Amino acid sequence: MGLSTVLIVGGFNQKGYEEMGKKKGNMDILFHNGIIKRQSTTVFEKLVKKADCVVLIQSACSHRTMWEVKKLSKKYSVPVSYPRNRGLSEVINSAVELLNNKVSFFAS
Repeated sequence: MGLSTVLIVGGFNQKGYEEMGKKKGNMDILFHNGIIKRQSTTVFEKLVKKADCVVLIQSACSHRTMWEVKKLSKKYSVPVSYPRNRGLSEVINSAVELLNNKVSFFAS
């Protein structure tokens, strides 16, 4: 598997996700903490378009963020996973499964 781009939405451990992504799966991590500033969701479109897959941490973002990312993932046919836990291993393992097509969940 070559370098893959993974968008992680939610949480606050950007550096940890980046380090684990490089170590475990040769991943370039895009990160957004899931907090919408000034009620704008336009930032998500740019990020989803760049990503090979999206991992959206349910317990670490707002419902509005979740629905917007889900809509954009469907629009651009980017597979998405929704782990509840924000632990490094679970988040990165979700990305690895999406990238290896063990899970091919697209937003519906």
